[in-house]
Amino acid sequence: MAKLVLTAENFAFGPIGKLLDIVDLLKKQKHELTFAGFGTSLQLAKNYPFDTIYEIDTDNPESNSKLEEIISRADMLISSMDIPSIKVAQRLGKLTTWIDCLFWFWDSIPEEVLNVDLYIIECLMDDRNNEKKFANKIKNFFKVGPIIGKMNGGSRKNQALISYGGGEAHYWYKEGCDTNYPSVMTNILFKNVDWNKFDKVIVATSERIVKELSKKFSNSSFEFKTLAHDKFLDELSHSEVILITPGLVTTELSFESETPTIFLPPSNNSQYLQLDQFIKYDLAPAHVHLSDFLPRLELKGIPLRDSSQMVLKQLKEFEQSFKIQKLVGDRLNKLMQEKDKWSNEFISKGKKFIDSLGGNGAYATADKIKQILTLNGFH
Repeated sequence: MAKLVLTAENFAFGPIGKLLDIVDLLKKQKHELTFAGFGTSLQLAKNYPFDTIYEIDTDNPESNSKLEEIISRADMLISSMDIPSIKVAQRLGKLTTWIDCLFWFWDSIPEEVLNVDLYIIECLMDDRNNEKKFANKIKNFFKVGPIIGKMNGGSRKNQALISYGGGEAHYWYKEGCDTNYPSVMTNILFKNVDWNKFDKVIVATSERIVKELSKKFSNSSFEFKTLAHDKFLDELSHSEVILITPGLVTTELSFESETPTIFLPPSNNSQYLQLDQFIKYDLAPAHVHLSDFLPRLELKGIPLRDSSQMVLKQLKEFEQSFKIQKLVGDRLNKLMQEKDKWSNEFISKGKKFIDSLGGNGAYATADKIKQILTLNGFH
C-alpha cells in the first residue's frame, strides 16, 4: 500500500471529475488517499471518502509551505492538471503522475510537467499537432481512452438535466464578474423552453452558483443542485435528455451513457473549440453555438489567456443582446420538441466514437499507476 496525495486544478469540475473517476479504482488497490485542493475541486472531493482532505489553494504562493508539508508525507503525487503541486513534489523528490485531459489544448507545457514519472494523456480531441510538438520531450508518455466514471444502467426517469459544469474557474473567470452565463442561460431556458412533459428538471453546477440561481429563479420549477460526482453520473445516465455546456467530462459521459444531449453555447475557450470539433465530426446533431449568431472566433494558435478573453468578450455581447437570447431560446425549444428526430443519431455516433478511442481509460490509468508504484518498491 502506498501513500498517495491527489490534487486537481481549481478549474470548474473537469480536472476533479477526471481525478475522482481514477480514485475509485485506486481505492480498490487499498492505497492511502489524501486530497489537497480548493474551490470547485474541493466541492466534489469533499463528497468522496478520501482518508484525509486538506483545504488549500495550491495556486496561492502563500500555501507553498503547507503544500510541501502535505506532499512530504506522500509516496506519490497524482495531479489532474495542477501545476504547483507537481513542482513541489519534484522538488521533494517524490514520484509524480500527471493526468492531462486537455493535451490538445496547450500552447506550452512546463518543464516540471514534462519530467513527471508518468504522463497520462486522455484521447478524445485531435491532438496530433501537440503530439508532434511535445511527445518526444515527455519523459513517460502514456495515452489512454476517455477517462469515464462507472455508471449503472437501468430505466430512464421522466426528467431533464441541465449542467453548466462548475460554472467558473477562479483564476480565469468568475461568474457574476467576468461572465453571467449561468444566470443568463437559465433565464433563456426557463422562459423559452417548454418543460411541461417532464416530472423534474435539474440544474446542476457549483455550490455558489446554485445558491444564486435558487434565489433568482425561486418562482421556477427547476431544482438547483450541486451533485456529488457519483450522484451526477447517476442523474445523467437516467435522464431522458440533458442540456450541457460542451465540456469534456459531461460530453464523454453523455456519449458513454447514450443519453440524448443538446449542447448549449460554450462558456469558455476550450468548450468553444470542443464544440467546433464535435460539430465537425457529426457528434452534435443538436447544438447551439455562439458562432451561429455572432462572428466566428478563430482560437487555434492563440495564447490561452488571450483566447479566454476573446470568448468572454463575445459572451458579454450575448448576455447584453435580448434578441440573440430569444433566438437561442427558440432554437433550444425546437431541439427539445424534435428530440425524436436527432436522438438516435447522437446515441449511435457518440457511442461508436467513444469505443473507437479504446474504451474507458480509467482502468488503464489505475493499472499504470500501480505498475510505477510496484517498480519503485511500493505495493
